[in-house]
Amino acid sequence: MACLLLFWLNQLLEWQHIFISPLYQYLDDLLCMPLVLTITLATERLYFSNNYFVLPLRYSLVAAVLVSIYFEVILPLFSPVYTPDAVDVLCYSVGVVVFQVLINRPL
Repeated sequence: MACLLLFWLNQLLEWQHIFISPLYQYLDDLLCMPLVLTITLATERLYFSNNYFVLPLRYSLVAAVLVSIYFEVILPLFSPVYTPDAVDVLCYSVGVVVFQVLINRPL
C-alpha cells in the first residue's frame, strides 16, 4: 500500500509540474516491480484461494528482466520519448529485492 501511495503522490507532484530530482527520474522505476509483483501475487492468491502463496524468486527475476528489456531496449527503438538508462534497470532490481523481502510473505 505504501508503494501505491508513493507512486500516486509522485504522479500528483508531476501533474502539478513539481519535479523533485531524483524522485522525478527514478521513483516510478523503483516502485514499478513492487507494484506489478504485488498485483500478480494478489491475483494468484485470489485465483488459487491460497493466502499462503508466495511468488518464487525466479518469477520476480523474469519479470524484472522482461520489464528492463521492454522499457530500456525495445521502446527506445520506436520512440524518442523513451531513453535507455542503466539506472532504471538498477531500480527495477532494487524493487524486486524490496518486494521479495518486505511484501512477498504469506498472509
